[in-house]
Amino acid sequence: MAEWRTRLRTATAPLHEQVDAAYAGFGFDQPGGYRRFLRAHSRVLGSLEVALEQAGVTALLDDWPSRVRRQALATDLQTLGDPLPVPLPALQLPDPASCWGAAYVLEGSRLGGRVLARRLHLIVPRAPTRYLEHGDVGRLWPGFLERLEAAAHPLGWPAMLAAAEATFELFITAAALEARSSVPEPAESGPL
Repeated sequence: MAEWRTRLRTATAPLHEQVDAAYAGFGFDQPGGYRRFLRAHSRVLGSLEVALEQAGVTALLDDWPSRVRRQALATDLQTLGDPLPVPLPALQLPDPASCWGAAYVLEGSRLGGRVLARRLHLIVPRAPTRYLEHGDVGRLWPGFLERLEAAAHPLGWPAMLAAAEATFELFITAAALEARSSVPEPAESGPL
């Protein structure tokens, strides 16, 4: 089956729109908006990267270490003086197809990072953006798609789709948790 990217994008479009809407609520020009955005991502990213590693993602993506972003995210939160929030439970990824589905969402999320970093730097030029600017998007995304198209198998489609949907749903849940979080904002935080 060719065009797994198109098939995944089409099937998950409603969830992708829900994620975009949920994270749009973290206005970077609002006090604590960027911190809450990072915290919401942190609730999912670290545990999902670890789950992918435990499921053997390095056999699918030999450049996985260059794709890992959890330390960049933790460093940005630390720079803002914010502790890592409690992560959501990791997904169960029992097979390569589910790894491809979850990785599709993670790798796709990298695409908007550069745009968000530019937008944030217009508001707060010195904002920490290691997470948003992590990796060479021009190389990592095409490389991911090439491997996905070469390795994915039609019999794995249900598991791939289920993992992609579950990953989007984790990001939606994390945004909702962070939106109603009672973490106090530092007095000097400004828009961050």
